Amino acid sequence: MSSPPPYEQPPGQNPYGQNPYGYGYPPPGYPGQPQGYGRPAARNGLAITSLVLGIAALVTSWLTLPGIILGILAVIFGAIGLARARADRVSNKGLAIAGLITGVLGLVIGTVLLIVAIRVASDCTDQYGRNITEQQLQSCIEDNIGG
Repeated sequence: MSSPPPYEQPPGQNPYGQNPYGYGYPPPGYPGQPQGYGRPAARNGLAITSLVLGIAALVTSWLTLPGIILGILAVIFGAIGLARARADRVSNKGLAIAGLITGVLGLVIGTVLLIVAIRVASDCTDQYGRNITEQQLQSCIEDNIGG
């Protein structure tokens, strides 16, 4: 008896278990792998939160205290989000910067308006005393602000 002929791979076919399209992508975290290659970058939730809080700080800055509080929170979240984006762990660096800017603007506007309100209230109290009427208060505010 003779032995069967050895198995030969038909032309154009890959051996069993081998990817017919090449080696594919390297596994995630491969050294030297550029950002965004093989897997999408993680989103920066802190940057988005910072931008939302910064816009809210700008909108509410005329109310002074809400603008100041939201501005401080926007700056904190923006700084953390920017640090995470610089470490290349997440994306949205631009949103973190925008959140920082809007947070600082809301904080500055709210602080300036609070200082003006305290100054006007102090001047009116000095001028009319603690028992000031509404008409005297309105007149004092118009004189100090120029309205």
